Amino acid sequence: MKIKDYLVRKFKDETAAIYTIERESDASSLHRYIVSTRDTRNMMNFPEIINCDFTELMRNGITNALKSLNHLEKLSMINSRNVNVYHILRGGLNFQIRDVLRKAFGYKWHSSSYISSQRVKEGVQFVISEDAYRKFEVPNNATVYSADIVASGASLDNSLVYLEKYLEQKQLELKNFIFITIGGVRAEEVLEKWDKRFKQTHPHYERTVLIYLEGRFALGSTATPLANVLPDTDLLRNYKLGALLSPEFEHSQFEKIIIALEGCAIYDGGKKAFEPVNHIIDVLEFWEKQRDFAKKETVSLWQEYNARFPLDMYLRDKKETGIGTPELLKERKAPYWKGVSDDEYVRLFKRFTWLWTKERIASSKRPGSLRAVCEKKISYLNSLFKASV
Repeated sequence: MKIKDYLVRKFKDETAAIYTIERESDASSLHRYIVSTRDTRNMMNFPEIINCDFTELMRNGITNALKSLNHLEKLSMINSRNVNVYHILRGGLNFQIRDVLRKAFGYKWHSSSYISSQRVKEGVQFVISEDAYRKFEVPNNATVYSADIVASGASLDNSLVYLEKYLEQKQLELKNFIFITIGGVRAEEVLEKWDKRFKQTHPHYERTVLIYLEGRFALGSTATPLANVLPDTDLLRNYKLGALLSPEFEHSQFEKIIIALEGCAIYDGGKKAFEPVNHIIDVLEFWEKQRDFAKKETVSLWQEYNARFPLDMYLRDKKETGIGTPELLKERKAPYWKGVSDDEYVRLFKRFTWLWTKERIASSKRPGSLRAVCEKKISYLNSLFKASV
């Protein structure tokens, strides 16, 4: 497998880790980052975190992410009078960028703009079916912040069409565009196109900054070798499908077996924040489909886990004859991660062996062992509807 992109650690403290996404050749025109924080890891690993709790973790995580990124991009030096927060409704509201900028940098004068965006599938592609609500208030020489969950990239692309039209009509200059996402590679494909356009149409345009939270996830498709996947919607953790995860996020996958088995890294963020009951119903439906699949095909837990989050780098060889070593893990991860210490590889490997003991590996390989995991998750999700608060 040819590796195109890899991570280089640039900063790490107790609140956040910052990585640039680098490329050996044909460098991207974007400033590409993956940022990991404890709050965003928890928010993504546990889909039962909903509503205001979900929003609070998002806000706290991104606040710490921008404070740390400031060491590299000097974002706090930008005058808040020139800053606009561009909300792509409704998913963009999840990210709380308006409040984040105040908490991170003390911004006082930043303005906000809004555009509604509802995508629908038309043939094999997603198109925008509704974007009628638009409220723009962008200053001249603007630094525009925006955020959204990006799968197909349709909403992001459409929002930038209208931003550029507004700037052209008002004869305003754009200086920077900063985008924060939970998403896949389609986000940078869209932004690379717009970065070139912004540089052509705005003489003083400086940079496009793309910030992924926790990883750049693989996007499910009709060709994805999984039984239950939503094409052009599900964001997957599998590095063999193209996911590029931060070491901290990978470490967090070993807190519980169930984490890496989830159908999507985030599910529907809009529902999670604003329709929590419908969100839990969606998650429940995924696990019911998984249970039916496990029952019909007698799928093992080990088989499905490795389909969604491959463990081959942690094992001695491809025949799965035994657990590997921290040194072997480092050797295999070297093409993907730069600047990670030996001690961190040891901690990561210990976390793996804490969760995946030899006994658990053996039991997880039994045909049909996935079913019990599905039934336990279904029971837990159903119990959430019985809560009184």
